[in-house]
Amino acid sequence: MGSSTVSLQSVVDNVVTQGAPNPLTHPSGYGTKLAIDIGNDTMSALIDERFNWKWNRKLAPPIFTNSWQQDYPCVGNTDIAWLENFDRIDINNTSFPKPLEMCTARKDLPATSYNRNGPVNQICWLYNSEMYYGRWPGASRTFYPLVGSNPTQQNPIMSMKDANGNLLIVTGFGTTGAVAPVLAASSPEGSTVVDGTVTWTVVAPTSKGFRVYPLPGATGPVWMCVPRYQMIAKTFTKLQDMIDPIPDDQARHFRKGYRAFCFDASNNPNDRAKFQDAYSEWEKTLLSIRTVADKEQNSYALIPATFPVDPIYPGQRNPQDPSQPY
Repeated sequence: MGSSTVSLQSVVDNVVTQGAPNPLTHPSGYGTKLAIDIGNDTMSALIDERFNWKWNRKLAPPIFTNSWQQDYPCVGNTDIAWLENFDRIDINNTSFPKPLEMCTARKDLPATSYNRNGPVNQICWLYNSEMYYGRWPGASRTFYPLVGSNPTQQNPIMSMKDANGNLLIVTGFGTTGAVAPVLAASSPEGSTVVDGTVTWTVVAPTSKGFRVYPLPGATGPVWMCVPRYQMIAKTFTKLQDMIDPIPDDQARHFRKGYRAFCFDASNNPNDRAKFQDAYSEWEKTLLSIRTVADKEQNSYALIPATFPVDPIYPGQRNPQDPSQPY
């Protein structure tokens, strides 16, 4: 992720010296707000290009798969725009190095109660409010740690809704107490409650968690999944804000876009008439970024989602089907 030394104010100063209308002198009296809004529009347009900018990439805190659990609500994940992929690690495997594979991300995945006896190989993000939750497993039930040298034990689902509607996840392993835990209604994210020796933590409905596919089995293996994603566009609140996460060597592309949007925001019809040319010039700079990135070769291959030909029928000789009509 980039670390910028360029402020939004310096961007305004730069584009004004290049002939763009100055948003700070807008006759509405809201010039500072307009300058900030143009910055937010520019940042959003740049991020929304859906290009996997390396300077805008981030790793999410890992999730660890649990027995029969497909959905993993998370605390504080709020800046995910879209997932690129994820690393899947057989975390309890004692070999060196541990088996690791990069797997695919999807926009959506179906909920399922069927285990296909295969490793987790797909992931998507969902709002915590959209996920399926388990129920309190009852008194004296043990949640076994997911990481360790011992064989994985079958666990209850590590998420639930309490009696007041709070969304809870297990953040401390142990054995449940005599009664189901409950917090005050609408408890803030991060609040905790102790249940015997188990700790439950509140997750916000609007934070983002992950769904995996296929459904993990009852007793492992435990997969550590590390999602890799692009962040949502930063929101500027003052002119002194830096244009993070854009690094300094890419700041010129932000300035080009800001200049174009200054023409679009002007009250002067002559200025607005220049917007399309300025915007087209900016798009050319974005194309140049993609061209540079394309110099790095990709290691991906085209793999069909289904077999391109019908499967062979075991135990049958010359079955009659559309590919063999006679």
